[in-house]
Amino acid sequence: MDINKLYSDYCNLFWVHFSDGAYSNRKTVTFQQWQQRTPAARKAMLRHLATNGAPKKNPFFWVQDFPEPQPHNLNGARSLPDEPLVRAVHNGVGGIFTRAEAELYNMQIKGEFKL
Repeated sequence: MDINKLYSDYCNLFWVHFSDGAYSNRKTVTFQQWQQRTPAARKAMLRHLATNGAPKKNPFFWVQDFPEPQPHNLNGARSLPDEPLVRAVHNGVGGIFTRAEAELYNMQIKGEFKL
């Protein structure tokens, strides 16, 4: 991702939750942590903030400690989402994933999944 877009997203979507001034001196160092996280983790953090608001924790450590999300393998699922599905490999294990998730996790896509 372009660094300017990444920083813009960081400022406008992430940092606004921490802009109360208590941690204003942590903005730059937290951005360095933000850059090191995967796109999936950054997306999960933004989703968490939108749902729950900012935690009462130093944002640097919150970004650092946020658990890395894992993709949801739909192989064997009772019901499938109504969106494009693909056969893909994640960390050496094949499965059925949504196309969006396969792309987010940069999986090796083997082909479309059709019922």
